[in-house]
Amino acid sequence: MSALSGTDLNFVLRRVPRDVRELIKLRSLFLAGGFIRAVIAGEKASDIDLFGASLESLKLEAMQFAIARQGRMHETDNALTVLTPGHRLPVQFITKWLYATGEQEKLLAEFDFTIAQSVIWWSKDGWHSAISEAFYRDLAARRLVYTFPQRAEAAGGSLLRARKFLMRGYNIQAESLAGVISRLVSGVNEGAMGALIAELGIEKARAQVMSGLLREVDPLIVIDGVDIADEHADIANETGAQ
Repeated sequence: MSALSGTDLNFVLRRVPRDVRELIKLRSLFLAGGFIRAVIAGEKASDIDLFGASLESLKLEAMQFAIARQGRMHETDNALTVLTPGHRLPVQFITKWLYATGEQEKLLAEFDFTIAQSVIWWSKDGWHSAISEAFYRDLAARRLVYTFPQRAEAAGGSLLRARKFLMRGYNIQAESLAGVISRLVSGVNEGAMGALIAELGIEKARAQVMSGLLREVDPLIVIDGVDIADEHADIANETGAQ
């Protein structure tokens, strides 16, 4: 496990809205994943993902955050998303996977691609970060490297994310692509496909079952009217980045 450079850590934090930074500090939340990658890569971030220790606390924090922003909250099986009038960046409180203070290494290990393995948090002596050893190298090459994570998730989740990255100009090599496909195939219960096989044949039946595993679960895909704004705020008075 490594860390963001001090320059990149400050660069990311300056693009996190002030109220989100305060929430991370007060509630011991983790900022992780796509927002960090997008800022460092010069891409347009779609949302901010926050991780916490318990479902109950995340629900309370998301509700209070939505009220404070005079926004609305959308719930899925994976997250609570706060959408705010005025085109502010959506904030997602991830409820599918929970991490207590000090579990940043576990959080990193459970991301499915190395370019997502990044996390920022606050402790009493300032801001800290952690990344995988391959984070900078693979991000610079725009390369998807599958990590074979041991976590509970929809079988098609990684393939959907890979498709999204490929559309943005990233690339994936054979071993990682095979791993992503293997994860999808693991969700196919061929023993329960009897009627479909009789009707369609084994290949078409398997394809139909797999297509059902490729369901987009990102709430920003299904909610209209979400525009993204880049929010800059001064962090000069906060204790030094580590």
